[in-house]
Amino acid sequence: MRSRFGRHRAICLSAAALAKAGGFFQHALSLKLSSMEFHYILALLSGGLIGLLLGSTGGGGSLVAIPLLVYVVGIPVQTASAMSLIVVGYSALFGAWQESRHKRVHVPAALVFSLTGVLGAWIGAQGHQLVSETIVLFLFGNLLLFMSFWTFWQPQNDSSDDTASGCAKHFSWPCALKASAIGWGVGLLTGFFGIGGGFLIVPALMLLLEFPIRLAIGTSFLIIALIATGGVIGHLSLASLDIFLTGLVLVGSVLGLVFGSKVTRSISSHHLRRCVAILIGVIGLGLILDNGWHLIF
Repeated sequence: MRSRFGRHRAICLSAAALAKAGGFFQHALSLKLSSMEFHYILALLSGGLIGLLLGSTGGGGSLVAIPLLVYVVGIPVQTASAMSLIVVGYSALFGAWQESRHKRVHVPAALVFSLTGVLGAWIGAQGHQLVSETIVLFLFGNLLLFMSFWTFWQPQNDSSDDTASGCAKHFSWPCALKASAIGWGVGLLTGFFGIGGGFLIVPALMLLLEFPIRLAIGTSFLIIALIATGGVIGHLSLASLDIFLTGLVLVGSVLGLVFGSKVTRSISSHHLRRCVAILIGVIGLGLILDNGWHLIF
């Protein structure tokens, strides 16, 4: 138990350290690296944190992607939204392939979930373009804070129970209707904020469709990858991307995802969920204070 708690604490500290890596490396390496080189290092580190949280929780990475890309890497919100969807989408596709080898992806549920999700993501992306960046970040901060409290106070589940039941065992028409309705709502949030939506998908699969947690995380990877395509199409019409910078974030994300996927096998999902809740809560509060100040004054 003590060794498990030690590993849990180490992951929490690692995530916090990565989140602050921008300021640390800027101070330590500013005399040796050009601004462009340092920019690329920040992109790689930010991608690592995104992948770490995505792989270990099935959705936490999408919540920190926008703040990291805007405040650490320093790119505009519109561009960050498109880049976030690309990075999270491709990383999730890689994660789905990994989990499918262990038979932890429910393909029929993912396809039904994504049908309405893709359309919702495209509509959400169009709505994003009608709202100022300050308002988007302020609303996103409130969403993060809400999800932080909700995630932190979730009752502890037995993450070792991988027994399929409910819709996970028999995916009937009522299950398909539930999945399509949830997919529509998740798609709207995905497109508007430029997030993967896994932080909503995993709980929805567990609570509404009765998926065990590991099957829910694996299935969420495929859903995120499919839904993200709708948001990317909507955002790319107005956003210009730096392909090399996007590639660096994606490489960091894939590496972080591989490590994060292994974390779920050695750390209690309850403790890990609370660690992620604290991290996204701090980020959300920062977004609210920073952008709320600009909205008022």
